[in-house]
Amino acid sequence: RVVDLRTFTFNVPTQEVLTKDSLTVAVNAVVYYRIRNPVCAVVNVEDANRSTRLLGQTTLRNVLGTVNLDELLTAREDIAILMQECLDSVTEAWGVKVERVEIKDVRLPIQLQRAMAAEAEAAREATAKVIAAEGEMRASSALKFAALEI
Repeated sequence: RVVDLRTFTFNVPTQEVLTKDSLTVAVNAVVYYRIRNPVCAVVNVEDANRSTRLLGQTTLRNVLGTVNLDELLTAREDIAILMQECLDSVTEAWGVKVERVEIKDVRLPIQLQRAMAAEAEAAREATAKVIAAEGEMRASSALKFAALEI
């Protein structure tokens, strides 16, 4: 049996994932892998390519279920590395080396996007009010100082 030793690219289909903080997000990823040991790839697993792809899908769901939304949005690289390590530890026995994992897209539900936009707008308004209040306080202090001088 001929075994292709080139690097394979697998697009993990979009998965609906429940994060640690109980939010549902749609995530997809790309897994880059290659057969490192052809003998193990033929002897230890029925179909190394198919098995690696299925494992990529389940690993995406499992790993993302352990992180909250903020971590997912801010630490994609770290999560991708964790996924790669999880995949590689299993596929090593199959003669497969997972070279890289990339989280391509994280889509939030529309309601959550709106809520996050409203929260950001409220934070900007609060900051603007604080700045305005500080300016008024400085102006008031300057007027008080001027009144004392007169």
